[in-house]
Amino acid sequence: MRGLLAVLVWCALALCGLSQTPSVNARLSEGIVKLGGRVTLLIEVDGAQSAQIGTLPTIDGLRLALPGPPSERTFMTIAQGRRVVQRILTFGVPLTPERKGEYKLPAIDVIADGRTLRTAELWLRVVEDLQGEQLGLFEVLAPKTVVEGQPFTVELRFGWETRQQGFNYANLSLPWYPNLGGLLELDAPLPETGLGVLDGITINGQGNYRAEQLPKQRKDDGEYFTLRLRRRFLATRPGTLEFPVSHFEFGAVSQDFLLQREKRAYYKRVPGFSMEVIALPEEGRELDYGGAVGMLKASASADRRDVDVGDSIKLTVEWRGEGNLEFFDVPELDRREEFRPFRYFGKASERKTSERRTVVFDIAPLSDKVVEIPPVSLPVFNPQTRSYEIVRTQPIPIRVRAKAGSTGLSEPAQQRGQTFDVRDIQTELGSRSAAWGPGLGLISAALALLVLLWLFARVQVRRWGDPASPRARARRRAEKQLVRALALAKDAQAQMRAWHQFLGDRRGLSAATLEGADLPALAREWSLAADLAREWAALEKDLAERVYGGRSSGEDDSARIQALARRMMGGGL
Repeated sequence: MRGLLAVLVWCALALCGLSQTPSVNARLSEGIVKLGGRVTLLIEVDGAQSAQIGTLPTIDGLRLALPGPPSERTFMTIAQGRRVVQRILTFGVPLTPERKGEYKLPAIDVIADGRTLRTAELWLRVVEDLQGEQLGLFEVLAPKTVVEGQPFTVELRFGWETRQQGFNYANLSLPWYPNLGGLLELDAPLPETGLGVLDGITINGQGNYRAEQLPKQRKDDGEYFTLRLRRRFLATRPGTLEFPVSHFEFGAVSQDFLLQREKRAYYKRVPGFSMEVIALPEEGRELDYGGAVGMLKASASADRRDVDVGDSIKLTVEWRGEGNLEFFDVPELDRREEFRPFRYFGKASERKTSERRTVVFDIAPLSDKVVEIPPVSLPVFNPQTRSYEIVRTQPIPIRVRAKAGSTGLSEPAQQRGQTFDVRDIQTELGSRSAAWGPGLGLISAALALLVLLWLFARVQVRRWGDPASPRARARRRAEKQLVRALALAKDAQAQMRAWHQFLGDRRGLSAATLEGADLPALAREWSLAADLAREWAALEKDLAERVYGGRSSGEDDSARIQALARRMMGGGL
């Protein structure tokens, strides 16, 4: 019986989880390959029950074979404090290079649950020989295991022998960046050594990245000029992450007086490796767990500690440490038993960075019996101990004064035998001659009005959902959250994340489902006007080019994003 019940629960969760909007991403098993080798194009479809690959492109010098049936993975993950079932379908398209050169793989159509999605464009370089193993240095440092929801850093160390002169270009061929499913890129760590940075580094032949210079490194009886580039990610789902073979391409590019370009290239290879993402356990998980993962500490302060009953107190709670500070759900104080003696007005403000999370709660004591603001508790999964723990702030002593004339009993009145529950409301019965009540007609009209109001409220709830639900609250505060997030955004990646979070909050979706989504289909589903749909598509295209094209800084689309958000809200979003 228990087994049957577990199967039924799993099926119900699967139906809910698989109803998300499908998304697609693609990557190559290698970005640089020797002539005669083989490469596989991996196309991953997330959130679809069925999918198929459209017509494959014809590329001169590169032969693409038809893919076989997709492999399938189904797993459970935590999204916004709730368990969600995800399903991944992966197609493998074999590629055979027929001559050397640089090849552009155009976008490929993928039909997922009736929706047409498109992969990103990819680049493949085919060379005659991968020479230079002894001249170059290339290491990829990454943890072997992480926990679902845990941020981590991938460190790339690369360089060349100091005896080599005239090297003026460097390219990192990383087939897994930024298209490895199950990873969300975060802000990169700041430089630490103070030895300077080197501009002009490209990743997959694109962008302009800055690498941090490290002290010269000795290895295999050689001394190497060494650079470091770090990227920070968050693991969004359990399972095995496969990082394919990567290459460091370096050398010299020169031009003669006839503007003829000559390139001398060398390659250093790093074998592929895997990383295990451990699912968050059910054992020990609190009912109100909101997805916090890391080694966190909490502190709290109040703007006022001597108040009258009903006065507003701004309670500032800050979480710091190593963890997913930008992504967990903060506690809802109105649902905490220890905050029953307070009226909760909501969050006055919230700030999120990779280093700290600060929330200002607006509360008011309801009685002069309150002597402290209780601790704010946050359930957190600690990856080091592999267990859940409660991170609490310290209680804050306060003094609450009763407002003059608002509470208390009058001693002379008690002596006369009269009692009063609330000021000016007498509990004794008056004489029959002084009694008055509404007529039958007025009572009937009031009841009819109540029925009409109840019906109207039911219609609104069915149309818009429960106004007190987390989804409805997220929808109402989406624009404010967008403005705050854009004010903190340092680059296009953060702006895109804030934009997708806004759209998700307005439509009850997770921001991740909007990555690679079919925008025309969503615009039709949301009944957006044609001009809004075109402007949305243009914004997504520009943000994607800035993020994935390596031009993540130097531009600011905040005003454009906010203007489009207001127009889309006015258009029914």
